[in-house]
Amino acid sequence: MIDNYFKRPLLYDYLLGCSVCAIFFWLNHKGHFNLPEPGASLSTTTDLSTISLTLAGFVLTLLTVLITFKTGAKIPNGTQNDDVPLFDLFFSTRLYFQTTTLLKGCINSLVFISVLGFTLKLLLSEAYEKFLFYSNVLGLVIIAATLYRSLMILTRIIRLQRES
Repeated sequence: MIDNYFKRPLLYDYLLGCSVCAIFFWLNHKGHFNLPEPGASLSTTTDLSTISLTLAGFVLTLLTVLITFKTGAKIPNGTQNDDVPLFDLFFSTRLYFQTTTLLKGCINSLVFISVLGFTLKLLLSEAYEKFLFYSNVLGLVIIAATLYRSLMILTRIIRLQRES
């Protein structure tokens, strides 16, 4: 299941976010849930956009560190890999490139949520401010899923370092 998620993480993240938004929309439409005041949603939009941009910086740092480690790694060039640390072997496999691709996707997603939030805050008229709540729900789901994915990647890298 996790392998399927890692094949198209952005698709699954945004599907989950849109599904949660649809549930809240349905609950609001049926009268089981009331939207918060537009002022509260506007403040939350700012907070989520700032958090998203900050997390993008952290993930970018992780990606930079990985690329820096690859530069100094002892990449095997033959069949004798017994003396090469496991973490260095990681840099010569497709997993390294999948990891960097996943982390780049995390950064893109977080920056998108940040830009979306700030753009909506700047351009959305007062008549539509009540719909900021749904943007906030989407942003929160995307941030949580992206952070979870980044932590899963980081945990696997740490486990790989521990084994070598």
